[in-house]
Amino acid sequence: MYIVLALLTFVIAALLVVAPPVGVWRSIPVAAAASRGWPRVVLALIGPSVAAYAVVVLMGLAGYAGQCGGWLGETRPCSGFGQYASETMFWAGMAMAVPGLLGVLLGIAVLVFRLIRRGR
Repeated sequence: MYIVLALLTFVIAALLVVAPPVGVWRSIPVAAAASRGWPRVVLALIGPSVAAYAVVVLMGLAGYAGQCGGWLGETRPCSGFGQYASETMFWAGMAMAVPGLLGVLLGIAVLVFRLIRRGR
């Protein structure tokens, strides 16, 4: 079970790196045609990070067993589901921060490349 969750987390991290540049690449022609297309570009940059964060939090919340910690090997009894949920949200954010930011930076690089190329 933990192997499946770990592999799923790696797949989500890989998608976080790949999805924003691909989304920006596909949405730029629409954005250049009309000013209404720019929200699609912003959604292509930020949307995968938000979706991946929600999926990782839901995966973590499904594994509630009354123990907190566990991310670094330490476990202790939780004071309740709220403490477990807050720790899960914090560590999911930490796990998704680097791949999400890398994807956004790559998406911005693709955006700049496409705008420069379109301006010629």
